Amino acid sequence: MTRMAKTRKIRFVEPSGRPGRPFNAWIRKWPLLGPITLASILEARGYDVAVYNENLSGSLLEKPEVLEDLCSADVVGVSIMTPTANRGYQIADAVRQRAPDVTIAFGGVHATFCPEEARQHGDVVVRGEGDTVIEDIASGRITRGIVRGEPVPDLDVLPTLNHALMHDFDALLSQCRRREHYELPVMTSRGCPFGCEYCTVTRMFGRKVRRQSVDKVHADIRRHAERGFRRFFFYDDNFTTDRRWSRDLLERMEPMGLRFNAQVRVDFHWKDGHRRRRDDALLRAMRRAGGDVFYVGYETIDDATAKQWHKGYSGEGQLTTRLMEDTHILHDNGFWIHGMFVLGPQHDERTADRIVGFARRSGLETLQISVLTPFPGTPLMEQFRPHLTFTEFPGDWDYYDGTHCVYNHGKLGIERLQKVLLDAHRQFYRWGGVSVRRLRKFFEQKVGMADKLALMWKNTRIAHKTLQAWKEETATFIETFRARALLAVDG
Repeated sequence: MTRMAKTRKIRFVEPSGRPGRPFNAWIRKWPLLGPITLASILEARGYDVAVYNENLSGSLLEKPEVLEDLCSADVVGVSIMTPTANRGYQIADAVRQRAPDVTIAFGGVHATFCPEEARQHGDVVVRGEGDTVIEDIASGRITRGIVRGEPVPDLDVLPTLNHALMHDFDALLSQCRRREHYELPVMTSRGCPFGCEYCTVTRMFGRKVRRQSVDKVHADIRRHAERGFRRFFFYDDNFTTDRRWSRDLLERMEPMGLRFNAQVRVDFHWKDGHRRRRDDALLRAMRRAGGDVFYVGYETIDDATAKQWHKGYSGEGQLTTRLMEDTHILHDNGFWIHGMFVLGPQHDERTADRIVGFARRSGLETLQISVLTPFPGTPLMEQFRPHLTFTEFPGDWDYYDGTHCVYNHGKLGIERLQKVLLDAHRQFYRWGGVSVRRLRKFFEQKVGMADKLALMWKNTRIAHKTLQAWKEETATFIETFRARALLAVDG
């Protein structure tokens, strides 16, 4: 009688970043899709798989049952971004100490650009996209070394994501009053045609955008909808780089009665660089298909900064005027906008004030201002390397998250920049960021009044708690900076 081979047990981990970061409130809702994608691939091939997400489940090292599960796996895959790298190493070290026979594999953007560092804490490091090598690792054919994951040429080969492979996914859904209120993350493309010097996307996935076919995306969304999901968040770095693809998908989605969020450029509705031909048909298609919230990377409202950062906005004339016009166009078509901006070393208090002023005048519903951060693998890192103050790696990677200034370089310096950043958010959210338009849009949502009030109360509490936690984190960070500066002087 032939004995069946033992099913290989594979566990994936998404580590958490520093507590107190304002992004944590949203990261808890929306996990990385890399681990879920790899887990879905392996599940379809018969492996025993699960994903642990510390942002959702809490510290994995403080949960004996989780640690036991990780230590009994054949492979533990740890996906690390730069601000979660140190925590990923801690988890890997804990597993390695208790279960030295477990193969520990690192992947993700930080592992791609710092492979030798990651190799010190694991057995295998995947540089690039892990889809093409994950089964070789899971099966035990690859157990050591740094390997290159080649780009997936045809994204249609990827399975429909099974988000339920993530431990505590049901607990995440239970935080919404109804399953259909949860914005299920999906991703249909990889790559970005733009070359912003601070961004890792093009260095990780390339400047040629690869997309799943409209048939594939539509089929996946239909399967998710059959499971009760009615809202989606397209993680794609730019949802509208291919107008024909976007229109075709939107036409397929329109009869489904769904809602979705997406990342787009604020000027995506212009067909030409001179801003003379507007794609009103695409705007209408987005709205009819359920387009709701747009996450827009404005980055800057300053012409000189936009040029320096290679932020290729369309058109001529003053940038602020163009951005205001584009924002009003999106608002006039019924979209809610989350505006994302960046402060760099060339900026001062007046820059932050102008950003907040622009956000209020243009009616942005929500605002996020980050610190320009040099990530490994980007041209910006090479430019800023001589100016870096936080260089005690891997521990200091915790601060490379867009919330902390890691270089004592520029007009404001670290301490002042941190305070300006926090004060700018306080100023914008002084009344919870409430505007007449925001309230009207909120109550127009097609959900019951009890659900609307519960959601508004929840969002208000999140905003308050987030700002308070960020205030405490800022104070702690400034104390750390001062202590290091004092040691440097004494040394």
